[in-house]
Amino acid sequence: MSISGKMQQEAVTPAAKAEMKPGGGNPPPGTTVRSSRRSRLAKQMFPYLLLLPTVGLLVTFCIYPLAQGLFMSLFRRGIVVTERVPATWPKFVGFDNFVAVFEDPEFLGVLARTVGFVVFAVPLVTIVSLLLALLLKKTFFGSGAVRAVVFFPAMISLLITGVVWKWLFGFNSGLINYVLSLVSIEPVPWLQDASMAQIAVVLVWVWANAGFYMMIIITGLTTIPEELYEAARIDAASPWRAFWRITLPLLKPTLSLVMILASVEAFKVYELVVSLTGGGPGRSTVYLIQTIYETAFRKPNAAGIAAAQSAILFVALLLLTIVQLRMSREKT
Repeated sequence: MSISGKMQQEAVTPAAKAEMKPGGGNPPPGTTVRSSRRSRLAKQMFPYLLLLPTVGLLVTFCIYPLAQGLFMSLFRRGIVVTERVPATWPKFVGFDNFVAVFEDPEFLGVLARTVGFVVFAVPLVTIVSLLLALLLKKTFFGSGAVRAVVFFPAMISLLITGVVWKWLFGFNSGLINYVLSLVSIEPVPWLQDASMAQIAVVLVWVWANAGFYMMIIITGLTTIPEELYEAARIDAASPWRAFWRITLPLLKPTLSLVMILASVEAFKVYELVVSLTGGGPGRSTVYLIQTIYETAFRKPNAAGIAAAQSAILFVALLLLTIVQLRMSREKT
């Protein structure tokens, strides 16, 4: 073979060689259909694959602890093991822990106090957040700085918030009583009187959370079309009438979301109370989470009872959320 013939043979590509073979250029029958099915299946499965990390975190940190807690509520067992309280094997007791919880007058008192806290604190924080949002929804010079100042308490740990306000509420050396003394008002026993301590906890909790809910409401206000307010101005409607006829009805879904989030947070109030009042005076400001903690870690072999108390809290939050969502849909 000549040199030019060898060069022509090497210049033939593998694809060309495949086409020269009998049937080499055409895929086997059915190959195109299977490939199309695989491609379509991959496209359908891709969104679910993206959700896998979130589902994994949800199962690991929410579903599994919830199931473990419910399972633990059916046993009599302890968590803390000391010389005085030796380790014991878990004993299955069925629903006896739930019966013991509902027969405990101290727990029922704490439950009623927690519900009272939620009833007073949640509407108050919603109203304050709405007023702040209405005042700060418009952009003006320094509006960003003002919003940041109002939002700042939501960024602080509730533990630190409680410590700071404990100093402000001091009877003899607190800043608030000092300011009141300048206008000849007697010092107020903010944290020494049971009723005043409960009011103080509500006020500080509202102060700490109003900025966060204000930002949510401002976001809701921006979704209301400006044309509706222009039409109201053409009809000579007062700002008050525009608020009742336009703003409030269209803001109900956002306000329902705020009330649900605030209710969940109010039921879980713990760090603020511990650092502000320590549950006192007496046990007048002990709420549900603190009771669950004390039952689980300070009482012998009572982890099952604490799990039953947690299950009751979970059911209460679930029912509250369902009711508020249903009311929101009906009103909408």
